[in-house]
Amino acid sequence: LRKRGQVIEPLKELHKDEVRELGHKLGAPDELVWRHPFPGPGLGIRLLCAEEPYMNDDFAKVTAQLAKHATDSIKTTLLPVRTVGVQGDDRTLSYLAALSGDEDWPTLQKIAREIPKSVHGVNRIVYVFGDTVAETSLDKITETYPSQDAFDQLRIADDKAMKVLQKHGLNKALAQMPIVSFPVNFGYEGKRSIGIRTMITNDFMTGDIALPGRDLPIDVIHEMVTEILKDSSIARVVYDLTSKDRKS
Repeated sequence: LRKRGQVIEPLKELHKDEVRELGHKLGAPDELVWRHPFPGPGLGIRLLCAEEPYMNDDFAKVTAQLAKHATDSIKTTLLPVRTVGVQGDDRTLSYLAALSGDEDWPTLQKIAREIPKSVHGVNRIVYVFGDTVAETSLDKITETYPSQDAFDQLRIADDKAMKVLQKHGLNKALAQMPIVSFPVNFGYEGKRSIGIRTMITNDFMTGDIALPGRDLPIDVIHEMVTEILKDSSIARVVYDLTSKDRKS
């Protein structure tokens, strides 16, 4: 279609911050310009699909390496899915790791920054809200395809999180907040989990997470989690602790 000139992409040369600036200049309402994740990843790319658990021969080894970063109050769990991340100068597809336990956000961020440096099989770290995950690794997922059911579940979770953000007037506190679905069921057969991915940035090329208690009120994040979990088909809600590098 592009070769035949049937697809017109007037914004393809603009960065995300420039798209938002253009929206302001065109007089678009704030609720559109500051809607999250616009401008950013569409719904399809935020649905992580898998037919089976991702567990290579190194799964046990990576689990043991990850466990060295656990503390008395914060536990580590290797999850059987892979995600996109950046390690060194390269974009990688590697395991997703979870932290659970005390909501000590500065310590959680510190651990999340340390893990990819020493555990090369992990490139993304999340915090799991709710009860501590006792297992050091999980081996079950909910088989997921880009189906109507999976997309509807993600749309509802996305809408609930965005309404909480808007309710508290915090749209402009973040550059982006994509809501992501991933197939780890945390022992609840048939369920999926939801990730909250916040980003603070000036250029959308690099950025950091919105640290709860510093950049976003913790009560607001808990309200998002509570609203999302009203959907009984969702197993757990997690918060992405991974900073954005230029290639991620």
